[in-house]
Amino acid sequence: MNKVVYEIVWVDSFKESTTLGECRPAQRQIALKSGQSERSTFKTFIHELSHAMCIERGIEISHNAIYDLENAVFYLLFHNDWAKK
Repeated sequence: MNKVVYEIVWVDSFKESTTLGECRPAQRQIALKSGQSERSTFKTFIHELSHAMCIERGIEISHNAIYDLENAVFYLLFHNDWAKK
């Protein structure tokens, strides 16, 4: 398996005012909106990372499934003390 590196970039805003993050596979970037709470930032990162993993591995799942994955991973990490609370 080839090594894949994504850069995390912080942005002040997106075109859609409600957008908190964005996966940019062509640039190998995960863009996160600055100014979010730690919890929101972490959940947004998990969400966009899930998009990146699906894109890189050719896995096709719905956006709703990405939300489910985001919530499951967040719950697993925080409720097992694997991430800062």
